[in-house]
Amino acid sequence: MQPEGRDDEVKLSYSSISTYETCPAKYRFQYEERLPTARSPALTFGDVLHRALFRFHDRPVPVAPSLEDLQGFLDDEWTDEGYRDAGEESMYRDHARQVLAEYYHENADRFRIPAALEHRFTIDVEGVLLSGVIDRMDRIPGGGYEIVDYKTSRRLPPQARVDQDLQLSVYYLAAREIWGIEPERLTLYFLLPGQRMSTTRTAADADELRRRIAVVAERIEAGKFEPRQNPLCNWCDFQDRCPLFRHKYDRAGGDPAPNMSAIVDEWIGLKREDWATYRRLEDLKALINAFCEEHGYQRLFGSDGAAIDRRAQHVSAPDAKRVRDILEPLGLWERVLAVDPKRLSELIESRTLPPDVEDDLLASREEVRTQFALYLKEPARSRR
Repeated sequence: MQPEGRDDEVKLSYSSISTYETCPAKYRFQYEERLPTARSPALTFGDVLHRALFRFHDRPVPVAPSLEDLQGFLDDEWTDEGYRDAGEESMYRDHARQVLAEYYHENADRFRIPAALEHRFTIDVEGVLLSGVIDRMDRIPGGGYEIVDYKTSRRLPPQARVDQDLQLSVYYLAAREIWGIEPERLTLYFLLPGQRMSTTRTAADADELRRRIAVVAERIEAGKFEPRQNPLCNWCDFQDRCPLFRHKYDRAGGDPAPNMSAIVDEWIGLKREDWATYRRLEDLKALINAFCEEHGYQRLFGSDGAAIDRRAQHVSAPDAKRVRDILEPLGLWERVLAVDPKRLSELIESRTLPPDVEDDLLASREEVRTQFALYLKEPARSRR
């Protein structure tokens, strides 16, 4: 039985969890404020392929429909929503036909009735209502089950990323909760290259997922919606509302502070010169080191008498056990124990801690002031 949620319960899905972990501010705009998003050709393309494949596998008998039927399903489900013009739509439609033809030739001969198809679920996870849709679950000949999720991205990810894939972990947990089974395989079926990538999960993975979901829910309930710079920022539908891009849109509406804009431009120019100087220094350093190695020089002199000294620097890390064995008998071991401030900051900024733990760690830091470093971020080459 599907749990019935209260109005005050946090409701999450794979997509919303992924969105929050990528950028809490985007989660707020998309799921809390429910601001509209633009429909993209890739999203429409993927949805149509999913619907066509659902109809392909939704059969009462273990006999695959014909290729003509499958192409007919595509035509029935096709929509022009999201495409910029008829030419782009035609290109995507032709590509969809090719993808489905390759899928048919790969799967028609071994067609089986799925154990589950487009199965919608809602389960309770640590007081959070977790929902989703499992594309397909097959019975494996000889026993066991395989969950299959279709993907329309062109590039195959590294296996390590599949082994950590959040969506597959969610489906594994759902299968345990709904059917009381542990799938033998969890598979991402990449339709465009026509390749499968499979992985597994364990009970320990399910427990870690529960903790991860609980942390996200706690942070949402605590109102933690800070923006987070990430590789998808340049394709975000909410840039005009994001604090990270506020100045950009304020300037577009009429520069509120031309003098400060000139200062910003000067700083960026100097920073670029600094980068260029650093890169040139590194190039020269490599040439100088090679020259000294070849001729046995330790110092090179310039035309005005200045010189470059070449000194060896030995970088090593202490063996903690050996240091402890040396210092502990002397009562000095406690004097070398310390918290690494950089690692502590990285842990806090990872946004993976429960909000009360994060607040306690922030309060534990003995800071007399907050200081900000400036970094140059070059503009993206293309917006979309």
